[in-house]
Formats: sequence, structure tokens, C-alpha cells
Amino acid sequence: MANNYAIIVSGGSGTRMQSKVPKQFMLLDGLPILMHTVRAFANNQAKPTVILVLNKLYKEDWDNLCKEYAFDTPYKVVYGGATRFDSVKKGLNYLYDSFKDINHSHIAIHDGVRPLVSQQLITDGYTQLANHQALVSAIPSKDSIRIIDNNEKEASTAVDRSTVFLVQTPQFFSGEVLLKAYEQEYNERFTDDASVVENAGYPIRVIPGDHRNIKITFSEDLLLAEALIRS
Repeated sequence: MANNYAIIVSGGSGTRMQSKVPKQFMLLDGLPILMHTVRAFANNQAKPTVILVLNKLYKEDWDNLCKEYAFDTPYKVVYGGATRFDSVKKGLNYLYDSFKDINHSHIAIHDGVRPLVSQQLITDGYTQLANHQALVSAIPSKDSIRIIDNNEKEASTAVDRSTVFLVQTPQFFSGEVLLKAYEQEYNERFTDDASVVENAGYPIRVIPGDHRNIKITFSEDLLLAEALIRS
């Protein structure tokens, strides 16, 4: 049986929140957002080893929060890089250096500011890696979709929304595939880990995401998350 790991990427700031507090440290239902996220994976039945990739500038802030909230959930800390790509690569390098079985493991990568990820979604992702090498969680678009022509800004084309899915995290990969994919040089087209893996030549399978699994980016997202966590 493959060992399971989770890399939680959490190097963002509060810029779009218009807050001096990094968004991952803002309170949700009385606990910093990031602690909800770490607990979701640490408490899952797949029992992944949790790697938290943190901006080194926030080390003291995070340590103080852990003391304040007596946060003793087990995890390992790795300090991130200049981009998400660099941060994930640092997490992978840590796994490679620390665990001999990394090539034969199952790895989830998740945004630190998606604290409402369900236990079912985490479990399903790890389970389906037994048959697939690369999975993304995604939800179907509820809205109509139009593509703007870059050469003629006033023109746009409708897209069949039944073929459009909004990608979330966690995203799940076999260790061997993920390590090979991250041997590539960084490219601006890499918007998530699936795009890195796809560019390395591996097909990406979509699994059902969760409408509650929101990414907290703006202040209104935090209000929605509060409502969802209490419902």
C-alpha cells in the first residue's frame, strides 16, 4: 500500500483581503484558517503525513498562533519560494530527502486557504490514485461562459458550459509523476499543479469537487465560509 502525503501551500498575504494579517491567519469560527486546513488532512482516514509550506517571513507569526491556540496537530514545516511552483517544489524536495518511498507514494496538494475541504473529497482522491496517476477536483460551471478574442477585444464567443469545470484543490498525484513533472523549468502557464503535470505529458482526470470547498481570497469569501461552517 502506498504511503500518503499532503502538501499544503500557504505563502499568501492579505493584499486582496485589504488586511495586514495574512489571509491564512485570519480567524474562521474562532480558529485561524490555516489550522482548519491542516486538521482536515491530518484527521483524514487516509492518514497522510502533512507538509506545510510556509512563507519564512511568517514563521514567528505562525509559531505564536500555534501557542495561542494550543495547536498540536502533527505536521512538518517547509519554507516556500518566490512562486507557488517554487513552493511546491520545495515541499517535494523535502519529501524526497526525508522519505525513501516517495516515488511510490500518493500526494495531495492543497491551498492553505481552502479550509472547508470535506473528508469525503480527501478520501476519494487518495483512493482513486490506485487507478489513476493525476486527479483534480472540480465543479461544473453554473454560469454561462464566453471567451474573449485577444486579437479583437470587442468580440467574444459562447462556450458550452457543460464542458467547463472550475478547478479546485486538493489535486492528487502519484509521487513518481509529480517528481518528474517538477523537473521542468517554471513556465507562466503553470497556474496549478495539474497544469505542470499536464505539460509533462500526463493526462489529468477530473473528480467531483465540492461547492463548499471555497478558496478564501476576498473579505466576502470569509463571510461565506463562516456561514457554511456553521450550517
